[in-house]
Amino acid sequence: MSLQIVKRRVEINAPLEAVLSLTLDAERYPEFAPSIDATELVWHNQAERKYLIRYTSTIPVINKKAVSEQEVEYDIANTMFRFRETQGTFGRFEGFRRLVYLEPRRSAIESEVRYSFGGNRLVAGLVNKATQGIVQSNLEHIQGGIKRLAEAGQADPLGTVLGKLQVTPALLAQQGVTRELLLRYGLDSFPFA
Repeated sequence: MSLQIVKRRVEINAPLEAVLSLTLDAERYPEFAPSIDATELVWHNQAERKYLIRYTSTIPVINKKAVSEQEVEYDIANTMFRFRETQGTFGRFEGFRRLVYLEPRRSAIESEVRYSFGGNRLVAGLVNKATQGIVQSNLEHIQGGIKRLAEAGQADPLGTVLGKLQVTPALLAQQGVTRELLLRYGLDSFPFA
């Protein structure tokens, strides 16, 4: 079964560090994605730059609860997030979010989601087409919510979110985050080795 693909880009009138903070803080997603009821950080492996988020959602069409676990691999230096479902309702669900620096108070989020259901080809084909609107809507809500909160100045400081994830200055250095990037991200007081 071929993968369905949904892509979207949104520009944001807010600094990249605000968008990065909100993107990293998946526990806030229920604030702006109506189908997401709750999120839980299951584990975080700082050395491998990966964490696992458990999403509890309501599927609007059938009003049914669904649980999905997604592994997110992040690259803070290049503001890139790759995700894939490790447990859930899809046969395959993966994609990326790339944050783009445009100028000091402007940035963008570029997202791509690829998905398919397994099983019977005919049923999977029908479900994939029916699901495309839901996937598109969720993508719009996540990007729109990040945009709205970032533009309203409601992003937590990036240092706070990194602290929640226990990302240390040494880990940032290993990931290629330079002193210049720390300054751009507003982390000038973040203790950097």
